[in-house]
This record gives sequence, structure tokens and C-alpha cells, in this order.
Amino acid sequence: MKKILLLACALLMMMSCGRERYQTAGYETLSQKHQVLAILPVETIMTGRIPRELSREDIDQIEEAESKAFQISLFTELSRGSGNRYNDIRVNFQHYETTNDQLAEAGIGFREAWTMSPTKLAEILGVDAVVKTTIEKQQYLTDLESFGIELAATITGIFMPGSPFFHFARNRTSDVWASCTVLDSETGVSVWSTRQKCPTYWNQPTRDVVNKISRTLCRRFPYRNN
Repeated sequence: MKKILLLACALLMMMSCGRERYQTAGYETLSQKHQVLAILPVETIMTGRIPRELSREDIDQIEEAESKAFQISLFTELSRGSGNRYNDIRVNFQHYETTNDQLAEAGIGFREAWTMSPTKLAEILGVDAVVKTTIEKQQYLTDLESFGIELAATITGIFMPGSPFFHFARNRTSDVWASCTVLDSETGVSVWSTRQKCPTYWNQPTRDVVNKISRTLCRRFPYRNN
């Protein structure tokens, strides 16, 4: 039991140090006055081998749909991780519907919010800081192409055991890069920032990818109770 407790303490210390690694020089002074944060509509960018049948309008719709999906998932994970217990996130998060409604009332759509000044957005939303996230998805294969390669690899593995082609059975459809920053409402200074990479596969639901990225960002998030 003693060894288990020591291991648990060590893991908590490692997680805490990991979060501190992403804090900027302004965190200690600026974060003290942060009580309510807003999670902005997530900027989403599709690059790489985009299917030819998708028009610019189709791509815009996909990006905006994924933008809200990431925003909701990030809000859910961060809210779930907040509370009064040790190591919980001590700040509150404005509900994403309130955020989006206030932006819409100010005539600001998702795409406009992606490029606007964080201080201006924070003023409109009435929050102490904003969480700005960018998701860039680099497409390597269409889902159909990736499925075809995996099917061929599986057949090869059955009839030609040991074939090197079998090792490519789990094909990446794309790589997703996620960057997340917390910006002070008055100065626009970043107090915390992180970046991660997540591969996707043809048979992996988009929701799983979204939630996986959000969970990782939540684990790294600062503002913890000591």
C-alpha cells in the first residue's frame, strides 16, 4: 500500500511539473485575477490531399462544424476537470452557447472570431481570459484510399504471412496538430500554451479524435488547486 501511495504521489508531481512546463513568464502575475474564461470557437484548417469532390463551400462547412465540435468537447473536458478538490482546475468556464450567442449579437461569426484580437473578444464576452485553440488537419489519404490499402494489406497478410506490406495495415488518413493558448483579457499576453499531434485513421470516428485531443489539453491545463 505504501508503494502504491508513493507511486501515486510521484505521478501527481510529474503531471504538475508537466503543466508548469507550458506556463509562460506572465502566468504568475496575470493568472491570479482570472476567474472566468471563455473558450473561443476553435480555428480549424484542412490542408493536404483534400478530396476533389469537395467544394470550397463544403470545406468551409466542415471546418465550422468541426470548430464547434472541438469547442464543445474542450468545454466539457475542462468543466469536468474543475472543482474545489486538490489538483482540480480552480477557474470557471463560460458556457459555449453563451460565448457564441454574445459573439453573434456583436455580429461576429466563427471565422471572424478566429482572427480577431483576443482582448476585443474578451471585452465583448466579459471574461478575464480567453482560450484560443487552432486545429490543423493535414490530409494524407481519403478514407476510401486508406481503407483500400488496409484491405489489401490484410489480404496479403492472410495469404503471404510475413510480408512487409502487412505492417502498413493501419493507415493514417491524416495528422492533426492542435495548439491551445490562454490569453489575458487586458494585455492579450499568453499565460499558458501547448501543442500536440494526433494521427487519425479511416476507421476512427471523428468524435474519438476530438475527445482525445481535448482530454490531453485538459490534463495539461493550468490553474490547479494546490
